[in-house]
Amino acid sequence: MDFRRIKIIFILTFAALNIYLLSVLLEKNETTLSFGSESNTLNIEEAMKADDISFPTLSTNQEKIPLLKTDKSRILESDQSKLENQTTVFEDGVLFSTLTETIPLEVDDQNLTIVDRTPITDFILQGNVLHGTEYSFLTYLPLRRQLVYAQVANNIPIGDSTGSIIFNLDPDYEVISYEQTFAGTAEVQGNSRTVISQKRAVEALYLNNQIPANATVRTVQLTYYRTLSLSDMDIYSPMWYIELEIKNAPVEIRRVDALTGSIITTPSVTLPSVEAQVKAKTATNSALLMEEQDSSQTENGD
Repeated sequence: MDFRRIKIIFILTFAALNIYLLSVLLEKNETTLSFGSESNTLNIEEAMKADDISFPTLSTNQEKIPLLKTDKSRILESDQSKLENQTTVFEDGVLFSTLTETIPLEVDDQNLTIVDRTPITDFILQGNVLHGTEYSFLTYLPLRRQLVYAQVANNIPIGDSTGSIIFNLDPDYEVISYEQTFAGTAEVQGNSRTVISQKRAVEALYLNNQIPANATVRTVQLTYYRTLSLSDMDIYSPMWYIELEIKNAPVEIRRVDALTGSIITTPSVTLPSVEAQVKAKTATNSALLMEEQDSSQTENGD
């Protein structure tokens, strides 16, 4: 018996069998994914409706978006002295500013919406905010009385708070202060990458129990978020910024990686320390006290 020939026959037979099984497996997976995709989509939509979750018409388009690189910038810290009629404190990458004069806004009390943002737009365009023209309106959070502006890079807003301006309103809906972060100058890195659609992003949230029953999906917007932070630069990747409205509760923000579909749970910017906020308030009170003293001295002089 020619064992060498038998060995070759066994090897060839085994290889042929592996190729056949692999082709069957690939064909099965392709069929399952193709059919399962439509079936799962329908099931997810029906499940969301059964949970009384409202959502707008969600696009299935998949755009191509590049990564971004930004330089580490300390310009907010170095240029804060240029701001007038404001008391500023810079700490942990955040610029706190308390306005000397408040900015009144017109508000629809019933729908809790800002009727006209022109006063804030004018405030920014008049040079009262560092690099203010690089930001655009992102959202209004009514129960927190905050207007959020996002830094725009590659015509897409940065949605993770590393490039944002948050204007704070008092109970009379007048702007009294703001906090600002600046991501730096952005450059496109490499080729554009295909992102998941709006629909897939919302479905990913629902499947991960991130959308409660009776919620309303009010905003689904493509943005950027910081994925890597080095000593001299940061890298930004596409992200779906999603707002959920729940009755009698503050608007909740969810974030989904637009390349992988994974849920982003860690904020990119840590909230400023209590000490920084105390410093800002102390500085503001000191400034007001000095104004009162100057005013008093002027009156006495008269």
